[in-house]
Formats: sequence, C-alpha cells, structure tokens
Amino acid sequence: MDSSTQKKFSRIQLLCALWLSAVVACCGGCITFAKNAIPAYRLPQQFEAPSKCNLNPINFTMLGSKVQEHRVGPGDMLAITVQGVIPADPSAPPPIISGQATLAREYYPPKGSVNSPNFGLPIQVQTNGAIQLPLAPQIDVAGLTLSEAAERIRSVYVAEQLVNEGNDQVNVTLLRSRVNRILVLREDASATSANLVRRGEAMLHKRGSAAVVDLPVYESDVLHALAITGGLPGLDAYNEVWVLRRGSLNDDEKDQISQLVENGEAPSEAVMQVAEHVEALRIPLKLCPEEPIPFTSQDVRLSDGDVIYIEQRRDEYFYTGGLLPGRQIPMPRDEDIDVLEAIALAEGSVGGLGATASVAVLRAGAGVGNIIPPTRVIVLRKLPNGQQIQIRVDMTEAKVNARERLRIMAGDYIMVYYKPGEMLSNAALNLFNFNWIFNNN
Repeated sequence: MDSSTQKKFSRIQLLCALWLSAVVACCGGCITFAKNAIPAYRLPQQFEAPSKCNLNPINFTMLGSKVQEHRVGPGDMLAITVQGVIPADPSAPPPIISGQATLAREYYPPKGSVNSPNFGLPIQVQTNGAIQLPLAPQIDVAGLTLSEAAERIRSVYVAEQLVNEGNDQVNVTLLRSRVNRILVLREDASATSANLVRRGEAMLHKRGSAAVVDLPVYESDVLHALAITGGLPGLDAYNEVWVLRRGSLNDDEKDQISQLVENGEAPSEAVMQVAEHVEALRIPLKLCPEEPIPFTSQDVRLSDGDVIYIEQRRDEYFYTGGLLPGRQIPMPRDEDIDVLEAIALAEGSVGGLGATASVAVLRAGAGVGNIIPPTRVIVLRKLPNGQQIQIRVDMTEAKVNARERLRIMAGDYIMVYYKPGEMLSNAALNLFNFNWIFNNN
C-alpha cells in the first residue's frame, strides 16, 4: 500500500471510529447491578439524609446558672474583723493577709483575684455551717449573705458583752468561695496545640484531654466548665455535652463506665450497662427550629464530683469506590454535602477523565481511551433496620437538576461507573493513537 493510500485509509478509519463512538455514546443502557437502584429524584422521603443546615445553635447562656448573691455555706473561707476583738487592740491595724492561696486544681475566683480582701482573720465555715471566733461561742452563718453574717456576728458579741454598743463594727468579706470539683473528659482536639487536618481527611491518631477543675459554688454549671477547659466542642466532636451525675454513681460504677468508654463504647451505651439508677443527661448544642429545649436550668447546674463528657465523632464517615479512589472520608459536622461535593472531597472530578482530574492519558504517546467521562453514580445506603438500598444518580442531570443532587449521609458508599455507552465509546477510541495518525499526515 503506497503512502497516499495509507493516509486515505487512516482518515477513513478515524472518521468511522468517531462516528461509531458518537452513535454508541447516544445509546442507552444500564449496568446490571444498577437496574434495581432507585433514581435519586424518586427517592422516598423516609430514605433521605436529614439536613444539618436546619439546626440552629441554642442560646449558650442557657448553659449557665443565674447569678445569685453569695450565701455563706460550709467550705467558704471568710475574712473577718471585729472592732476591739480582731485585733484586740483597737488602735492596732487589722490582721493583714499577706500570702496568696496556693490551689492544686485549676480555679478562677468569682469577680476578682483569689484573695480579694487583704486584711482580716481567715476563718473557714465548718461542715455544720458555723464559725468559731475568739471569745465567742459558735455562730451559725449558713445560708446568710455576707452583710447578714456580719450583723449576726455583731449581735452575738454585743449579747455576750464582748463589745460595746457604738464600738461594735464587724466586717465580713469572702476570701475564697467553696467550690465543686468537676471532672471534664474531652475527646475533641486539645486546645493547647494546633491540630490541623485538611478537609476530607480523617483524624485517626489523636489524644483526648481530661481536667479536674474547682468551680465556685454559684458558678458550677456546664457553661463555666466548658469555658475553663477549652470552650465548645470542636468539629471532631458531636455538638452535644453529656453530664454524668455523681450522686447516682458509686466508685465501682464510675470505674466501669470509664473502662467502657476507653474501650470505644459511646457514653450513652456505657451508662446503660451499669445500674439502672445511673443518671446521664445529654445536652444538645444545636436544635431544629421550634424544637423544645430538652433541659432545664437545674439540669445545667453541677455538683461536687459530677462528670462532663464530650464525645468524639466516631462513625461520621462516607466511603468511595468504583472509579474513585477507595477512601474513608469524614462528614462535615454542621453542613450538608451532596453527591457532587462528596466526589470532589474524594479527589474526583465531575466530568473529568475517568472521574479524576488527571490528564496523563493525553500525554505524548498515550491513547484517548478515557476521554468520555463516567456519569453514573451508585450510592449504597444502610437503613436503620440493617437493610440496604441502592440509589442511582446521573451526574449529567445532577449538574442542572437539583433533585438529582442526592444529599449524602454518614455510612453511604459512593461508587462511580461508566454507562455501557460510555464504556464502549472509550473502548472504540482506545483503538486509535491520535499521535500516530497525525504524525503520518
């Protein structure tokens, strides 16, 4: 065959191949396992992924207790002066509090430094609510405000004739409030160091944090416990807080819950495996519009020994396969993603070559076998009853029809495939090497 005939034959061969590819590409057809798949636009509502964008944050002030005037109770440290008794010499200055208290646990004092007064006699309120002052009998001050406590001390000294009317000035200030010791367990990223993970990548190696904090009795609530230990839960944790009540847990049960949580159990499941009287309260931080608040102001108040727990998001992933790279990709916590966005997170390309962004197939000497992109997506979705359904998405339609842009939920398995026509067209195109043809032109 001479050179002119060979060139003519090559042109005819190319035209035939292009015509065949165009015809086949227009042909319909279904992959066998996609025949029973539900088209995305016909998916029943009960199988759709719930929207996260409809959730609104609660008013976070509801996590704190109402501001109350401090009332004296067992454990309070008071600074007291009584004219003519503390100090004994009326002309002498009152005792000076020079040393600052050293606290073993994280503590922030209410409305000021640890020792707001710098003079007076430090007196701790006993467990029975009474105080013991020089020369006087025990004085019950439990439940009184600071001004009421000063008046009661004055009246006792006057009644015992230890001071005279007119020279009976008494001063009572709060040196250190009694506290509730709270244990805070957090499985989100530590606030002390940066933990940067690119969106779409899973954080598989991470340590949680724990803190024992002393909260002033009238500021012992969920809001203050979160504020002193790093703030609201991070994006790698659920938008909720668990409160485990000490009053309903004995030491053995607390150890059992801790062991179950360390072994990977969710706190709600761990609590259900101990005694029935265990009290565990879930406080959501986001709710649907008009959804009632599921907790009260009393629920957010903490008592000595209560446990705050922030749980890591463990099963919030979707998976990819088919023509996409096989990956486990974390779901965004506070926003919805549709099937096209999920493919992008998987480093796929909607409309790209072979569902990828690579153009290596068009480099010198390579064929063009993947030039027609795949447009079929199969989503496998697990149902609450353990069964599974298949959902079919047409990426060509999804670009222009919002009803085809299926919302993805945790646990979905997303696979991209060629339609039969696309597969045959690429096979036909792969028979030719355009570089060879053009070089022989």
